[in-house]
Amino acid sequence: MHRVQTGRGGKVVVGFHGWSGDHRTFQPLLEKVPEAISFYSYDLPGCGQTPEPARWEIREVARSLAKELVGLEKENLTLVGSCTGGLMAVFVARELVEMGRESVVGRLVMIDPFAECPWYFRLFLMPVLGRVMYATAFANPLGRWITNLFLSEKRSGKVDLTESFAQVNHRVTLAYLRMFESAGAPEQFQGLKTPNDIIYGQKTFGAVKLAVERWRRVFPEARVHVLPGVGHLPIDEGTEMVERILFAGVGERKTPKTKKLSAQKARELREWRNELTRGDSVGP
Repeated sequence: MHRVQTGRGGKVVVGFHGWSGDHRTFQPLLEKVPEAISFYSYDLPGCGQTPEPARWEIREVARSLAKELVGLEKENLTLVGSCTGGLMAVFVARELVEMGRESVVGRLVMIDPFAECPWYFRLFLMPVLGRVMYATAFANPLGRWITNLFLSEKRSGKVDLTESFAQVNHRVTLAYLRMFESAGAPEQFQGLKTPNDIIYGQKTFGAVKLAVERWRRVFPEARVHVLPGVGHLPIDEGTEMVERILFAGVGERKTPKTKKLSAQKARELREWRNELTRGDSVGP
């Protein structure tokens, strides 16, 4: 799995990009990584230089990422996810708990996270018409320009919300959209004890603001940070504010120790999780 490492410090941050992104999502943050920190920025499966997953199913992808983190042979990592990468980070943290490796992750940072696939993204998954709508909005320069103009209230300055779509494999982005649409409700993560920071922009999408409220109910002890004047891309629009929150306390907060589950309880947890997760495998 392709990753880029910045810094050589003993405290580790791992970055998961969002929809249509790759490891370059975190570039603005990588320019000021503190000396004590190493930042691993990943290309998720099917994105950038990482091969596609064997199955387009979010638990399978999360398990492969969890194994990748175990392979780092480090503990108390800070997982930071941008946009849909925030949801992926939570899935990975839960997989590590179920693998008995909860000590690998010490903190989650979710940046402008969605909780579920919003209705306007689901339109792109409609048979035939959805692909036409997607192609119109994201698969050509004029469509991206119009879409970015239409979303001017959800961004600040010269940030382009559709720029990343110019270099993506559109079949893969649609596969990710199907995967997240079938990921299930955020309430399935209740009981996950990993410390959590939630960062979102004041000008972001209404769906994100509603998602933050749901995540707050799932993680009642989470620290929520609203960035004034910032839209859906806080890493680009509010870099310094994100840096202060993200890099503060990296490697210092420990995941609370949890009692090891019996085989029966672990099976019951998986069955309950599956009931909350809609669908199963989806194709690209």
